[in-house]
Amino acid sequence: MFDTVADPARSFRGLRFDAIAAYGNGSFANYDLARRQFPRLRLLEIDVSGAGIGNAGDFEPGDMSYAHAGRWANKRITAGVWRPALYFSVSHWQEIMSSLIDAGVARSDVRIWTAHYTGKEHVCSSACGFGVIGTADATQWGSSDHPETLPSIYAHRDIDVSKTADDFWGAAPVPPPFKRALKVGSTGHAVEIWQRQMKRRGWHIAVNGTYDASSATLCKAFQSEKGFTVTGNVNRATWNATWTAPITA
Repeated sequence: MFDTVADPARSFRGLRFDAIAAYGNGSFANYDLARRQFPRLRLLEIDVSGAGIGNAGDFEPGDMSYAHAGRWANKRITAGVWRPALYFSVSHWQEIMSSLIDAGVARSDVRIWTAHYTGKEHVCSSACGFGVIGTADATQWGSSDHPETLPSIYAHRDIDVSKTADDFWGAAPVPPPFKRALKVGSTGHAVEIWQRQMKRRGWHIAVNGTYDASSATLCKAFQSEKGFTVTGNVNRATWNATWTAPITA
């Protein structure tokens, strides 16, 4: 997951990614821009001022206080937000946990998004120290504010880079049962549901139950994107990934 205080499309140009965090308010508000630029991707909308917006809160000096985290989360949960995310430096883990307890918010009802600039992709755990118990749900491990933490591919960009846990965005969908490979000339219900799922992912494909040359061409592009052997046939791995693989820009 990437975030930036600048133009997301410009900051992330040429990179592969599947999620963005963007600011819903404050001096760097860019959520509306990110949503227009990347309508297919998963998005976090960050509230920095406590205005009661979005699905992520920013708790650090200059934004919301650590003590406010539990109350903010409680209000967002009451508003119907699924597991609002709390962003903070891992060194303030215990303060955030105390705030949740004070507000009567269970740890499982929120997503913990720590900042821990080690330059190594990780999700914070007790191994990180700072009184961490269990694990975070995401960790921002590299930032252009700390350029020494970023690999060269991110050099000279305004960018923060986070690793998210597998269930950060909710449980992965379960693919329908795979029955047979789809190839040019295949027809029937299996072809139709694969085409429909590809369409939901944002691919321009006709949903007609016939696996023709255009379906095979899109399959090849999808296989290439996901690092599979490119055959143009929907095998078990390609079929499953159609439902479970992240949508990337």
